Amino acid sequence: MKEKRRRSKMVEQIIDLLSRYYLWIIFLGAGILVYLLKLSPLRKVMLFLSIIVLGFYLGACPCPAGSIFHIFTSVGAFLFILVTIITILFGRVYCGWVCPLGAVQELIYVDRYKIKVPKRLDRYLRYIRFVILGIFLYLTIISSRYMWGKYEPFKVLFNFSGSRLAFILLLVVLGLSVFIERVYCRYICPMGGFLSIIARFSIFGVRIDKNKCVNCQRCERLCPMGAIENKEGKTKINKGECIDCLRCKEICSKGAPGCR
Repeated sequence: MKEKRRRSKMVEQIIDLLSRYYLWIIFLGAGILVYLLKLSPLRKVMLFLSIIVLGFYLGACPCPAGSIFHIFTSVGAFLFILVTIITILFGRVYCGWVCPLGAVQELIYVDRYKIKVPKRLDRYLRYIRFVILGIFLYLTIISSRYMWGKYEPFKVLFNFSGSRLAFILLLVVLGLSVFIERVYCRYICPMGGFLSIIARFSIFGVRIDKNKCVNCQRCERLCPMGAIENKEGKTKINKGECIDCLRCKEICSKGAPGCR
């Protein structure tokens, strides 16, 4: 009898896990589709639904940010590999169109109160996510346990549980997100750090047509990730930092940025 109950419970857990993956895959597919069709007005809708469904309904589980550590410990590796493949092909579409963590930050950001981080400081702060990625990958490998979950601030928001430190980090991140757009994505998220490396070699993504660009720098000022820079009179997109949000395409009257 006990064995039968154990098997029944195991089957229920497998079905629950598959249903969670099913929803994540639907959102990933929808995100890629609307991105490729350049339906940028739907991005806000996608992000809002992501917060509701992937965030609060699923509790951001399985989470790709956690899956990067789960690759050594569980079947969570599947989602991590899927997002990685998507990034190799199209760049950081996941970050810009699907991720509930990024969506929350965009929701609470107030452009009127924007604080512009000096470029030099911004450049150094971006290394923090790589340090976090390296430390927790090492801890996960030697312990065979998912260590990042104890400190993931958004776990508190979506699951209403977590350590005291995670709760404090959540308050800090949410507070800073009002003034600095996607501050967690820029400086803290280990998944974002990993994907920024992969995205540098992406096959497709947002590119600037040099023949159309007049270097007005409007796109540089609007970019939520600070991925666009004007150097020596030439506007360039940092593929590793770009989240394919298409804001630059919306603001450009010359049609220089585009999916290529």
